[in-house]
Amino acid sequence: MATIRQTTKRIPTEISRFLGINIDTTGDTQIELGESGDMQNFRITENYKLKKREGYRKLFDNIQGIVRGMWYGKLNGTYHFLFACNGNVYEHDMITGTNTSIGTLTDAKTVFFAFNDNVYILNGAEYKKWTGSGNIVDVEGYIPLIAVSTPPGGGGTLYEPVNLLTGKKRQQFSPDGSSTTFQLAETNIDRVDKVWVEGELQETSKYTVDKEKGIVTFAGLEKGFNTLEIQWTKGNGNRDAVLKCRAAMLFGGSNDTRVFIWGNPDTPNRTYYSELADGVPSAEYFPELYFNDVGSSEYAITDIVRQYDRQIIFKENEAWYSYYNLEYDELGDKLVSFPLYPLNSVKGNVAFNQSRVIQNNPYTLMEGVYEWISTNVRDERNAVYKSKRVQPDLDNIDLSKCITCDYEQKWEYWICHDNDVWIYNYRIDVWYRYKLGHKPTCFLVIDGDLYFGTQGTIMCFDDDRPTDEGITIDAYWEMNFYDFGAEWLRKYLNRIWISLKPEIKVSLDVEWETDRNINTTEIQTIEYNLFDYARLDYENWTYNTRYNPQPFRLKVKAKKFTYFKLILKNNSNMTSATVLSINLAARAGGESK
Repeated sequence: MATIRQTTKRIPTEISRFLGINIDTTGDTQIELGESGDMQNFRITENYKLKKREGYRKLFDNIQGIVRGMWYGKLNGTYHFLFACNGNVYEHDMITGTNTSIGTLTDAKTVFFAFNDNVYILNGAEYKKWTGSGNIVDVEGYIPLIAVSTPPGGGGTLYEPVNLLTGKKRQQFSPDGSSTTFQLAETNIDRVDKVWVEGELQETSKYTVDKEKGIVTFAGLEKGFNTLEIQWTKGNGNRDAVLKCRAAMLFGGSNDTRVFIWGNPDTPNRTYYSELADGVPSAEYFPELYFNDVGSSEYAITDIVRQYDRQIIFKENEAWYSYYNLEYDELGDKLVSFPLYPLNSVKGNVAFNQSRVIQNNPYTLMEGVYEWISTNVRDERNAVYKSKRVQPDLDNIDLSKCITCDYEQKWEYWICHDNDVWIYNYRIDVWYRYKLGHKPTCFLVIDGDLYFGTQGTIMCFDDDRPTDEGITIDAYWEMNFYDFGAEWLRKYLNRIWISLKPEIKVSLDVEWETDRNINTTEIQTIEYNLFDYARLDYENWTYNTRYNPQPFRLKVKAKKFTYFKLILKNNSNMTSATVLSINLAARAGGESK
């Protein structure tokens, strides 16, 4: 009697969820199927597919120097794009592509921030502003009214503290109807600048000044209450306290009424904050005693960010927090303060001004990447370690030299060192790595597009660009060494299926490797083109218009292996590639030896 043998059809091992890079120090046999021990210039889409990254284009031909900082926003109803380069601030016209210098400044790392329909510019040497037209100018500083209700002999009621940015002050007097001399709050002054009587500016012939004694003499004034105001100058204030700062942020109350600045090398642990100027929020009024010294001066403040209604202050070795505290005195006047509290005595941030707030949680760099979970309790557990999968790479670079970006439109947190970029996609919890054709110096997101400054120009990532401004994007992805669930058995693999997303021009080089040998001869290329009038290519003519996923079957000769690895590459400057799935039909043999 004949026996009919039934054969079981082998179900291929499928990879349809690509999980980014995972550099495991114990080897890539220990990582999950779908993870890669080495990948570059591929990104993971939101549905976990593998896609060669897009390239970028430059906005204008190179000019001399390095782009030191960028800003984009609206002033008085008009959008402007500013950048600092080669000792100039330029306004870039995004329609014509032209650049117009709006003033000069020191060629150094530059930060911009908008406040009260002005753009303020801080670079560690100067503090300038731009109103939306004309040239940038130095911030001279608000002139404080230091005393009111002053009798002719001096004194009065203290009103506003002096401003670090200027040596100018004002004082209001209440004439008694008989006194002709009025004693200022300072002696040995440089000059009297202006005098008002009942709001009317007086000619210099109406008064005399004794600068040494700080006395102003009038022929006679009628009795009144705060009817005389005198403005004078003594020195230049302490402008360097502000000008040497290199970073800024807005904070305070529900409307961000204060500007905080830090990064002065003379006071590395000090943050200065602004005050209302005659009741109006101002970025030009920094009272001399409005500062906080955060911890020891041995370690500098590296960044300050907002988390909900808290201000998180990072140093090189620790973290603190502060908040807007509003109280009232006996007369009902507001008293604002920013008390300090320690948050973490072990973790902080080493990359100056590079902390990013992502989904309400700050991300900082210190040995690795940390996410700061909201808490008001001093607890080391509020710093959550995020970079384990790429930590071997990060251990080889100086994190204090990195620049970062939150590319919110793509849910990506970027860490850049030279032209290497590590990207954490926080929506799907995967890491991947890019190698750019140019070295970024700063990042900026405008209307969902990512821009970066570099040597002499600004680049913009573009989904339709297959190169980095003419430089080929070398993309590769390595599968982990996989044992197909049977480490003790030898395997044979003859067929592979790879499914690609149809695009205008698609190609992929496929290689493989086993624990027994490195394949050097069976490199296979798969290609797919679509008909497109906009991109006719007579050398690769096609009438194909199908946008359905296209599976490709490849024949390989992998024998008697225990571990298998697939390698995908695309280093073409004309084609893209989006891998939807991989299927590997391996069969088992004898025991491994």
